[in-house]
Amino acid sequence: MLWKITRLFDNGVECREALDAIIDRCSALQNIRQAVLQYRKVFNQQHVEPRVRRVALNRGAEYLERYFRLIAFSAYLGSEAFDGFCGQGECMMTFKSWLHQRPEVQAMKWSIRLRPGRFFNVPEELRAPHESQHGDAVMEAIVKARNGSVLGKGSILKMYFFPGQITSSRIQIHGAPHVFKVNGYPVYSMATPTIIGAKEMLAYLGAKSNARVAGQKVVITDLREEAVVYIHGTPFVLRELNKPVDTLKHVGITGPVVENMEARLKEDILSEVRQSGGRMLLHREEYCPSSNQSSVVGYWENIFPDDVKTPAEVYAALKDEGYNIAYRRIPLTREREALPSDVDEIQNCRDESSACYLYVSHTGFGGVAYTMAIICCRLDAEVNFGTSSVTQTMVNGDPYSTPEESLPSWTSEEEARRMGDYRDILSLTRVLMHGPKSKADVDIIIERCAGAGHIRDDILHYSKELEEVPDDDDEHRAYLTDMGIKALRRYFFLVTFRSYLYSKSPTETKFTSWMDARPELGHLCNNLRIDK
Repeated sequence: MLWKITRLFDNGVECREALDAIIDRCSALQNIRQAVLQYRKVFNQQHVEPRVRRVALNRGAEYLERYFRLIAFSAYLGSEAFDGFCGQGECMMTFKSWLHQRPEVQAMKWSIRLRPGRFFNVPEELRAPHESQHGDAVMEAIVKARNGSVLGKGSILKMYFFPGQITSSRIQIHGAPHVFKVNGYPVYSMATPTIIGAKEMLAYLGAKSNARVAGQKVVITDLREEAVVYIHGTPFVLRELNKPVDTLKHVGITGPVVENMEARLKEDILSEVRQSGGRMLLHREEYCPSSNQSSVVGYWENIFPDDVKTPAEVYAALKDEGYNIAYRRIPLTREREALPSDVDEIQNCRDESSACYLYVSHTGFGGVAYTMAIICCRLDAEVNFGTSSVTQTMVNGDPYSTPEESLPSWTSEEEARRMGDYRDILSLTRVLMHGPKSKADVDIIIERCAGAGHIRDDILHYSKELEEVPDDDDEHRAYLTDMGIKALRRYFFLVTFRSYLYSKSPTETKFTSWMDARPELGHLCNNLRIDK
């Protein structure tokens, strides 16, 4: 957790070291770091009564949040924003304003409050003394000695591909594990590809230009929130040695920030390669048939400077090679809270000259379905001038009529939820112009995008899981509620966006502005509930 925030800032390592020195000098009454460790130790003692463990967790989370905020404040003090605040820069910016411009920091802070247990719980395999979990003490020592601004202590670079990864059933592209096309729309998704896989995918889409024919333009939108780097044409991602399979997403991070992290990660790699004589320790996930388990193993790779590229550099090079593409980084995952501005960012990728749209995500399945549905709604509205071609059965008569009037009386509660007929969504359709029709349009598009993830099924999954949570498991309940409401918000924005497309031209009015002018929509959105 603390390394995640440290990696976000150019001067993160130095700022944290300076902060730790100050904390040690101010520790006569209380050392914040030691307090976090002390409460973590109590929380992980299984013989301690639950009430004491709960108190330790809550107090430890408070101290962790304070430490977290101090790290952020230290980074602010070392930034150009603080120079401006002191009158040495172009503009004055307070710490509060600076934080508001870093949504990924705010998201990390809220994650401490939402699920403190996951930051304090020590996995069972780490509690017992051991020589080396990863088989090679030398490799482990190298990992623990890393000190880059992104590739820091305990960090590894793991190959993106892993056993059991979802593969394509229809479109087979070597080097792109999961490719999906939305039926009836020039919209595709794929999991993180190799460079060869990206080339093959773009060739499949007709983007390669030659002396006689110009390639069809493909708009590529990279949705990944975690830092990625290519080595020898293969994607690698940052992981922690003790949790090599857990993703290190930075929920809420912006495109420029994650690309800056990737550039710094590349510099860390090249620095380590220079120090180690031209080679580097990398990791990959391997499946063992005898144990029916996967394990992460380290291996050495000879690396030259030209072998290391960031995703932005990869796609810039492909463009130079004659592929007619436009590349954008818009981090969006299921863990991120949907915002109207996200919808505008996705629909702004609409290009009259483009032949198709390609979305790149971690696995090609999950949150990518939301962005695909957004662009499908936009394309559908343009082709049909506000009248959807995908809707097979329209709700006739009053555009404000509610869909429950047409539902058969015997529809079960679960079937209603499966159809997306949650009370808040039905309330939304009442206040929207063409509300029922917009929902019907969106529901059909969701079905067409289901090969990349099903938004309504996500909502239903979390609502069912909530019903099974024990009464005393508050943390898991909070997590499921949070994820369920985030899924419901995505559905909310899709229906709202489709209604907006019926009434406004996206070239004249932004979706965000349209939402701001409708305070009743903001009220509905901010008070969504999944348990009704």
